[in-house]
Amino acid sequence: MRRATFILFISLLATVMPVGFAADEYVVAEVWAELDPIVADGSARPLPREVALDRLLDEVQYVVSGLVYGYRFVYVPGDPSREIAESFQLEPHASTPRGDPGLTVLQTWIDEDRLVARVGYEVSAEQRGWYQGWHSSANARSTGIGVSSLFLGPTRKAGAVSDGIRSAVREHVRALEFTRPQQVTGAVLLAAYPDFGIVRGNYQATVDILLQIDRIDKFETF
Repeated sequence: MRRATFILFISLLATVMPVGFAADEYVVAEVWAELDPIVADGSARPLPREVALDRLLDEVQYVVSGLVYGYRFVYVPGDPSREIAESFQLEPHASTPRGDPGLTVLQTWIDEDRLVARVGYEVSAEQRGWYQGWHSSANARSTGIGVSSLFLGPTRKAGAVSDGIRSAVREHVRALEFTRPQQVTGAVLLAAYPDFGIVRGNYQATVDILLQIDRIDKFETF
């Protein structure tokens, strides 16, 4: 399976990382977009390289926002005995803008039916305190796998990331609490660029997060 794993390329960083920056403040990801996706959206097929790259940059912008700023969440575990459906709300702290000068396309190439790009992102001086605070604190880590239907189209590929965050939060809460709580609130930061693949008709993202729990409300407290 092709991997779009977030990797710190040590040899690459030696040539592209700004002087004075720690390795974890310049991040490099290898990402891909389909040139001939299953779902047509009116674009030429195969997609022109420029269109595929534009879609890749939309995905990278979304993911980098999660890597640098993270999200607030409200999680309600499903509880069939109380007829409560699971719900998960995710709200970004902030977003990196399109055209952010910190984002650089380092290299692109074609691999069979995919455009692959290696991109780098430099954490700015304004972002550094927030970013370092998350990575230097003893925050919990969790991993989840999220999916988004392939038939929703390639522009919905990043939706697998939010579903993966939900899965990672759920697994952490299950390990933390013996009985289902009523509601959990907190914050998460993507610890690495998600590993994307296509599995059984879905875009699939394996997501690693750093996690802070602010409050756990239990049923007996109400």
